[in-house]
Amino acid sequence: MADLKSLANPLFLREEDLRQGMELLFYAYRDFTAEADALLEQLAFGRAHHRVLHFVGRYPGISVAELLGILRITKQSLAPEFSRM
Repeated sequence: MADLKSLANPLFLREEDLRQGMELLFYAYRDFTAEADALLEQLAFGRAHHRVLHFVGRYPGISVAELLGILRITKQSLAPEFSRM
């Protein structure tokens, strides 16, 4: 039987393990968003448009203030996205 005290504790990760995990999250996010980005580009929409449409569709009647709070953005930062529409 293996000596349990000699096995690495899975609750503690080495620096390299953490960096590899961060890289894997980056690749997963990139691949997860690639198809949506292509569709948004066809519509001349950006990711901000997508997020707004998602939350407005999910929560009809949401106020602008609530939406901005969820997205953690200001009205000014969102305005350039929608001025292109």
